[in-house]
Parts: sequence; structure tokens; C-alpha cells
Amino acid sequence: MYIIRKYADCWAIHNDDTGASRPLSETEKGLVLIEFPALAEEKLRSIFTDEVESITP
Repeated sequence: MYIIRKYADCWAIHNDDTGASRPLSETEKGLVLIEFPALAEEKLRSIFTDEVESITP
């Protein structure tokens, strides 16, 4: 499972299976906004998903 989290200083993707995580680039941030438009909502902080098609996790 992947978790995309919005932090104050960046957005990051976390692989819950391996424990790996990394910040998203501005380009990747735009791509995940297209794939997960709910992330545009200010109060939404995380998305949990089994697949992320728009970027390489």
C-alpha cells in the first residue's frame, strides 16, 4: 500500500510494505493531483492507495 502525504514543506510518497519514502518533485505533485484530485482539498492530508499509476513510487 502507498500513502501520499502532504507535509508543510513537501509532499511525500511512502511504501507501507517496505517502509521506504521520498519527497515528490513538483512535476510528480502535479501528476498525483490529476490521479487523486481530492488532494487539492486543503484539509485532506493523506491518500491511501494500492496503486499509483502517475509516478514511479
